[in-house]
Amino acid sequence: MPLDNCPKCQHRLGPPLKSSGRQVCMKCGWSDKPRQTAAQPQKSVPPPRDLTPDEIHKILSQAAAVSLNNMKPKSKQDPTLKDE
Repeated sequence: MPLDNCPKCQHRLGPPLKSSGRQVCMKCGWSDKPRQTAAQPQKSVPPPRDLTPDEIHKILSQAAAVSLNNMKPKSKQDPTLKDE
């Protein structure tokens, strides 16, 4: 059953959200149901590995070549150089 006022700050609540059915207070952020994404445990992401100077140089050179190719008219562009 939808509430009329927020139990936390007494601000007037709108109708439940269509996608989730939750009621959320626009003033204080109170919600009658916790978000599903907040309840799920977060995946641990491995730290990024450091790139060697040679790898950085290769990436930058490739990006520069793609950028220069994109500045050419379409008819003169090299189709093997694609922006990824």
